[in-house]
Amino acid sequence: MNTSLYLFPLPVLDEPPPAQQVEAVLRQCGFLGDSLGEGRYRVGGNFFGHITFAGCSPHLKLEPAEEGDVDFTHLRLREESRPRLRVAPQRGRPRCQGCGAAVPGWKERLPQWQEDATSRWRCAECGSEMRVAELDWRQYGVAARLLVEVRQVWPGEALPGDALLRQLESGTGRSWSYAWAESFWALPLIEWVV
Repeated sequence: MNTSLYLFPLPVLDEPPPAQQVEAVLRQCGFLGDSLGEGRYRVGGNFFGHITFAGCSPHLKLEPAEEGDVDFTHLRLREESRPRLRVAPQRGRPRCQGCGAAVPGWKERLPQWQEDATSRWRCAECGSEMRVAELDWRQYGVAARLLVEVRQVWPGEALPGDALLRQLESGTGRSWSYAWAESFWALPLIEWVV
């Protein structure tokens, strides 16, 4: 599995709250555990109090199998001055934020958008113009300047609790949202379903 749940402040392209501030909020509420280095963290003692998993008994690997292993459930704080788009495999189908029209030809543009989500797009239906990061990815795509990545989570498998999103909002002064998408460690995805 190379997909993740992402938490991010809104608006996605605005200057984000400092990562240290976000880290402090997540640590204080028990979501974030010990540091693994390079902006990566173990899940905290109250992680399962803030995330709801679908199914009756999810099987999560919470520790690395060996040195350098990234295929286990852990967290990463990621800051980007130029956000890159990530989309959930076979799920992302963006729509215009203005009128809800489907974005034609998005698959062909995806490689460019993955490198620069600040590219502009104009809706042929309503004339709205927005950046790719601002399209309605229906929670199956994300591009933001600050991301909290919950690694090794399938799209739709886990939801952040309202209390966690409220604590992030209270601690940073910004609204927060979430989406599922391929992990930043994943190889580029080639096949997409219409």
